[in-house]
Amino acid sequence: MRKRAFAAVFSAALLLAGGAVLFGQDVRQAETENSMREFSVFANVIETDNELKKSLESTNTTGTEITTNAGEENTEFSQPEYFSPDQVEKLQTAAGQLFSTYPDAIGWLYIPGTSIDKPLMQGEDNDFYLRHAFDGSKLNAGSLFLDFRCEKRLLNPVNVVYGHNMKNGSMFAGLLKFGNRDYFDAHRYGYLAMPDRVYQIEFFSLAKANSNDILYDGSQPVSVWLPHVREISSIYYDIPTSENDRYISLSTCSYEFKDARTVLTGRLTELEGDAD
Repeated sequence: MRKRAFAAVFSAALLLAGGAVLFGQDVRQAETENSMREFSVFANVIETDNELKKSLESTNTTGTEITTNAGEENTEFSQPEYFSPDQVEKLQTAAGQLFSTYPDAIGWLYIPGTSIDKPLMQGEDNDFYLRHAFDGSKLNAGSLFLDFRCEKRLLNPVNVVYGHNMKNGSMFAGLLKFGNRDYFDAHRYGYLAMPDRVYQIEFFSLAKANSNDILYDGSQPVSVWLPHVREISSIYYDIPTSENDRYISLSTCSYEFKDARTVLTGRLTELEGDAD
């Protein structure tokens, strides 16, 4: 009887301790998110630039939800937001301020209407930012990070970004929502601000793969890589392509099969800033 009672108490203590650890991590993540806001590139520029506010309101695309009747094909898509050359320069300056403070922070990734609005890191390997925040402190939620084998300005034809699928919906958990075609269509564009350039991302593929899939192999010729992406995609849109195009794939864990990954892929287009 005493052994059973002790076992019950011990089990309860373990559950409480585990809950305390999880709660502590949630608090730590919330603190990190708050400290990150100081550098929130797109939010800071949008909030301080009335001209940009007006342009966003006129396009009325941010966060647009599109619904269709059951069985009908959705032919409506969100449209790209407009950033003037001056605004592009401001985004670059804001990204440069982040980089000057945290040199591993190569840019800021933003997908309007989603929770993906965070710094993009790149370490010396693909392990460090799995369990570290953008400021280098330990954090189970980790950071969004570019594969260490990719050129940090995303000059490779194929570029891969990783992030955890957190149960609280943070980091790259939102990628799973793109499996709904209406949601995908309503969030076709993302943006990446870097100190020397700003990219628009036009998403065209949502795929399921395992971690060894050639989708992650940036050494593959695009002529081989792109047809493979199409083959494994559950959602795919044909877009005009050229031999000079560059692509970005956002990847997170999912659980459809062993070692499953959900991967959202888009084409990169560099936005023009002021020539001066």
